[in-house]
Amino acid sequence: MTHSTEDFPLWGGVATVMVEEPGRLGAARRAVDQVIDDIDAACGAFRDDSELARVNAAAGRQVQVGATFLAVLWTALQACELTGGLVDPLVGGRGAGSGTVVIDDPPGTVMIPAGTTLDLWGMAVAFAADRAAEAAAGEAGCGVCVCFPGSVATAGRLPDAGWPVHMAGGRGQAHRDEPHHGQRIVLRAPGLATSFLPAPAHPARRVGANLIGRPRIVPRADRARPSVGEHRPWSAVSVIGLCCVAAKAASIAALASGNTAATWLGSRELRARMVDADGGVTTVGSWPAGPFRPPPALKREPAFSC
Repeated sequence: MTHSTEDFPLWGGVATVMVEEPGRLGAARRAVDQVIDDIDAACGAFRDDSELARVNAAAGRQVQVGATFLAVLWTALQACELTGGLVDPLVGGRGAGSGTVVIDDPPGTVMIPAGTTLDLWGMAVAFAADRAAEAAAGEAGCGVCVCFPGSVATAGRLPDAGWPVHMAGGRGQAHRDEPHHGQRIVLRAPGLATSFLPAPAHPARRVGANLIGRPRIVPRADRARPSVGEHRPWSAVSVIGLCCVAAKAASIAALASGNTAATWLGSRELRARMVDADGGVTTVGSWPAGPFRPPPALKREPAFSC
């Protein structure tokens, strides 16, 4: 495969920008950096001055926010609606999903109920990957693949050989020949996202202390602490989608579905890779991905806007 690649540290992990044509990497990287700065100012999980931090600190009062924050928030709320509440950005209150997020646009203000917080980081990273890939492809004038922690997006011309992407580790019947450290696939779709359940030993960790790629948007089904001995079937779910945001929402929803995750994903004809607590791997659909075709089920199920 002929392409140029650059890795750099991002949000406690490693990000990668790949371009189809050597010599276009600099232009792509500059476009990606602009998106990163914009998302970080709006929803940054590792800074106290982000708009997200201000909204959470002012729960019960209106806060002025910018266009990027509103776009991420609307995306998260749409994911909540289309997954039947399995992906819920509003945490706290008298019960999961209680209360209403009040958006007044214009003038561009947001208010969340007192005693609640918004958890947007997982969706914000996926949103950033989609936006960065589109911006980089436009600036570089060639195919681009952007890999942020837990989120991958492509835009522009698809290379004949696809994009090489490394998956989290696991062992299982589906891929007996994969190395212990994970699986490398060829991505020929617009989006790929992986979500992880928080470690059981740290159920109350805030996002700032979490490993990147383990979003603090805890699936509704996981918010109630499990009883002693209760089985958590999946520790990680990766999903290929029509965009990274759709893939991220589906991966979080699948985690929340527990033992029925394969059925939930299969009913939407999504391609997914699920890793259990012991590292065993189960796949759904035609994984690893072949040439991308929009799943027929998306004509019957609500689709995420990208």
